Amino acid sequence: MSELHRVLKPHATIIIFETMGTGTETPNPPGFLTKYYTALEEEYGFQHKWIRMDYTFSHVEEARQCTEFFFGEELGRKILDNQWSTVPECAGIWWKHI
Repeated sequence: MSELHRVLKPHATIIIFETMGTGTETPNPPGFLTKYYTALEEEYGFQHKWIRMDYTFSHVEEARQCTEFFFGEELGRKILDNQWSTVPECAGIWWKHI
């Protein structure tokens, strides 16, 4: 954070986008990121909101093929079980004006 403050001009805005859960319709961030997200808000003074940023594919098998290699077999099974051609994704946006 000190490096961000050092290189940015006065009155700049820092914007951070992070996952809040792939394959979930409401935020469910990975456990290893929760301390980081808390620190952004409580230690560094960022504001926060979440939005949906779903992945849309032409069919279920394309959704599975294009996401399973990155997100893993568990998401691939979830896509098939739910017959998703649109895979839900929640994203967090943190911002801070300096």
